[in-house]
Amino acid sequence: MILILSIIVVLHEGGHFAAAKLFKTKVERFFLFFDVKFSLFKTKIGETVYGIGWLPLGGYVKIAGMIDESMDTEQMKQPAQPWEFRAKPAWQRLIIMLAGIIVNLILAIVIFSVLSYNNGETYINVNKMNNGILIDSAQMDLGLQAGDVPIGVNGIMYDKLSDISKRALIDGGTLNVKRGNDVVDLEIKKSDLVHMLELKNGYFFPAPEYPITIDTTLSVAANAGIRKGDIIKTINGKPANDWTLVTNEIRNNAQNTINFGIERNGQLQEFDVEVPAEAKVGIAPVYNLEPLTETHKFTLGESINRGVHLTFSTITDQVQSFGVLWRLKGEATKYMAGPIGIAKQLPSAWDWTFFWSFTALLSAWLAFVNLLPIPGLDGGHAMFTIYEMITGHKPGDKFMEVMQIIGVIFLIGLMVFIFANDIFNLIFN
Repeated sequence: MILILSIIVVLHEGGHFAAAKLFKTKVERFFLFFDVKFSLFKTKIGETVYGIGWLPLGGYVKIAGMIDESMDTEQMKQPAQPWEFRAKPAWQRLIIMLAGIIVNLILAIVIFSVLSYNNGETYINVNKMNNGILIDSAQMDLGLQAGDVPIGVNGIMYDKLSDISKRALIDGGTLNVKRGNDVVDLEIKKSDLVHMLELKNGYFFPAPEYPITIDTTLSVAANAGIRKGDIIKTINGKPANDWTLVTNEIRNNAQNTINFGIERNGQLQEFDVEVPAEAKVGIAPVYNLEPLTETHKFTLGESINRGVHLTFSTITDQVQSFGVLWRLKGEATKYMAGPIGIAKQLPSAWDWTFFWSFTALLSAWLAFVNLLPIPGLDGGHAMFTIYEMITGHKPGDKFMEVMQIIGVIFLIGLMVFIFANDIFNLIFN
């Protein structure tokens, strides 16, 4: 997480730095992370102090003659110098302010384009899902049944299972399901959105093929003699022709004994298993998703086009996801994640594809957030500069100081809320 943030922040601030240098504007400091009271490292090269702070919440460049989070009002009392930000034409100041955002967008586009060219796109094709999806209590609450195949949302049909998962969560409305030879429409309720957020990619997941082969055995099942590679033929005398039937039978017999008919090495054996109160016996089936997946390769031109599309669709999806949180109202904070919440979701094993995908996603999102017209953010500075360009009147230094203070207070308050929410969820959820 620190490495991802470092890449994004250095390049973002590097955009401001390069634009400032282009227009011969003095940059006094260039810091990765914030150096409140002290820094971990710093050195002066030319007119600029470069360093690393100890607070990993971003970074900054201090440009001479600019009212920013440093609140260096003494400098602003002196006559403007040619190398200062305030002495530059409005169009140059606007470019300097937007340069960090532009670099973040370019970074996201480049990463998504390279990943598209190298890896292509691999997805589960719903048209190949003959066994439907896994059905548990969450899916039953929506009205799904064993063998159901989700094929669209609100009448729009999709081939990719991931598209259906995303649109069902963000758009809500109606899930279109293939049930046998019919298409059934199921209303997506608030409780279903909660389940989708909790289960993430596990909400719509292909059911294992029949016959059901056991991939994992733990605790109760292992103690009863069931092994990895065993094939479940029956459960309590009923044919085990789908995983939903198996899980339902286990759930309905909590604290009772159930009988498994197991095929092992071509021989049929029976095992009695005591089901604990939590109705989990420690078995999981083999999931062979390869027959359901397709991989599409892209040319260089297609990869660049897809990189642009993914960058802006990432931003759009993130903005639309706030609509989901709004619909959840009081429960929304449980599903909001700051730095701690994001770090919890990172994989335990190193994965370069995930690393770069996540870097591109955060870079695109940082570009959007910084573009918001909030004092203290790049978008706030750009807003006042555009106002100056339209009206011909530059906002006064005192006004800009007040706006900067308001912006800093707002951002600190937001940061405190995000970290407090992360800590609360870490402890209680």
